[in-house]
Amino acid sequence: MPKNYNFKKLDILFVDDNKNMHLIVKHLLQAMDINNFRGCLNANNALKMIKNQLPDILITDLKMGSLNGFELIERIRKGEGGCDPYLPILVLSGQTEIDTVIKARNAGATEFLAKPASVGSLYDRLVWMVENPRPFIKAEEFLGPDRRRAMRGYEGLERRD
Repeated sequence: MPKNYNFKKLDILFVDDNKNMHLIVKHLLQAMDINNFRGCLNANNALKMIKNQLPDILITDLKMGSLNGFELIERIRKGEGGCDPYLPILVLSGQTEIDTVIKARNAGATEFLAKPASVGSLYDRLVWMVENPRPFIKAEEFLGPDRRRAMRGYEGLERRD
């Protein structure tokens, strides 16, 4: 039986250079009773806003002006400017080619949701993030959620005992 979550107290920061998307996402969040919503039109301002008040979740587009979403995610994961590198990041993008999704994952995105989003798809993605937290990997060249979606055992001849 699916759980119903009360996301009312979530603090969401949304980054997209399209003002119309801000209205759409605001209405989607309000439909889920999320009213603590801050929006920003570029990644540089997002970094400043994160430093001043850490959101619970960052939702970002990928294709933006001078600093794109990939670079924003990478800077957050590096802890640039005092950002929390463990901040959950949901990419909301119309760029859904597999190469783009992989690039976002490799930059450190927690989850990916394709535009256009609905209340149901956004709610389901937030629930997925709550119910399936991904462990963080800290390596020389990467800090972010484990990029492997599922942990499958190896059953081949050279399987370790």
